[in-house]
Amino acid sequence: MGLVWLENNSNIEWFEKQFPILDSDALRTLISLIQTSHEVRNEMSSKLSDFGLSQGKFKILLVLYRFPSPLKPSELAAYAKVTRSTMTGLINGLEGDGFIRRGSHEDGRMTAIHLTEAGIDIINRLLPFYAAHNADLMSELTKEDHKSLQALLKKVRIGLNRIKE
Repeated sequence: MGLVWLENNSNIEWFEKQFPILDSDALRTLISLIQTSHEVRNEMSSKLSDFGLSQGKFKILLVLYRFPSPLKPSELAAYAKVTRSTMTGLINGLEGDGFIRRGSHEDGRMTAIHLTEAGIDIINRLLPFYAAHNADLMSELTKEDHKSLQALLKKVRIGLNRIKE
């Protein structure tokens, strides 16, 4: 979020004069992307908190809801793309909330995570609300806009992966 204060055109123009290599269009786009992403994440987190959930907990519940068999913590971490230590905290929290329970996996040697009836109930109540909220959020976009935005964001991710290397 550190770049957002630059959003003012006079600030961007000042830096562009100091550093001619600066691409002001790219900077304006990046600032807009960061701001929008931050606002969307905050809004969605706020709505999830009304149900007593965080983004991370919601993601784990969705994964468990999607797959009929209990999953090992390592499988959940891989599906949710979080670290094992993050997964441990999420599992502990969800277990404390009563949305999941630990049990034995089919082989009897490993822990498996099971969705409880309360977990199923919260997803069944939350998903219609969440879907309607997302639809309203994206309602200004046409089908073509969605495709274009997805393609553009894919290009941004390619650039992100390149600078990560």
